Amino acid sequence: MSIILEAVDYIYQLGSVHETNALKGINLVIKEGEFVGLIGHTGSGKSTLVQHINGLIKPTKGKVIVDDQEVSAKRGKLKEIRQKVGLVFQYPEHQLFEETVFEDIAFGPKNLGLAATEIEKRVKKALQMVHLDYEKYRTLSPFTLSGGEKRRVAIAGVLAMDPKYLILDEPTAGLDPRGRDEILAQIAELHQQGMTVILVSHSMDDVARLTKRLLVMHQGEIIYDQETRQVFSYYEKLQEMGLDIPTVTKLMHSLKGQGWSVRQDVLTVEEAKREILQAVKQAVKEEQSHA
Repeated sequence: MSIILEAVDYIYQLGSVHETNALKGINLVIKEGEFVGLIGHTGSGKSTLVQHINGLIKPTKGKVIVDDQEVSAKRGKLKEIRQKVGLVFQYPEHQLFEETVFEDIAFGPKNLGLAATEIEKRVKKALQMVHLDYEKYRTLSPFTLSGGEKRRVAIAGVLAMDPKYLILDEPTAGLDPRGRDEILAQIAELHQQGMTVILVSHSMDDVARLTKRLLVMHQGEIIYDQETRQVFSYYEKLQEMGLDIPTVTKLMHSLKGQGWSVRQDVLTVEEAKREILQAVKQAVKEEQSHA
């Protein structure tokens, strides 16, 4: 099963003087079990694209299909699709509103008309998935929690709907380094457990570390849709679009420019460490051979 977009166009304020073509002929297939990154400059169409996948926005032209079911205005289908496709917006904690953590996470399942025992089961499971203790947190006000804890509760509210696909739009925005690392680790864990994940991010380091496939959007179009390592090899093209490459990749480019014998397609600190150590050993070996 998969998510399919066929020749999708979307025009904001159609027919007005402010008409804007936000998506242009998008063709995309995301297969079950993938971990896909989505990057692009502000205004490139990233958020518009992901909101099409669970029916928050309908295409002006084209089709959006989730598991063989076309996203449409029919209420029943939209309800089913939105259970399958969980969307976590940027700063999701701003949407917390209930008096307790339990009630906030239970809000979605209650609207599905589930029995109380099933709702409790889902809340427990969702809290477990974001590594928050049920007994400790269930009666707390979400507004007394730290920023990272609020973010995890907000994500738990989406997970309680038992989605098959999880879309996260800038999930680490505004968090301190510890909170950021915790959220990213939990997203990686959810994917390892079998969930299909689409990560929208401005952080090249995050998408490099987590994703295997990377989509690059520019002016409403998908410019690149390739393996993550390959996409980041287009350094100059990405710069032209106002994008960057991972920090360690920039380091390797710099070292290469200084004459070091290192690969330039390195994406993580661990890879960079191995590559630099190997280059140093090789340099020492060559120096000894000339001594």
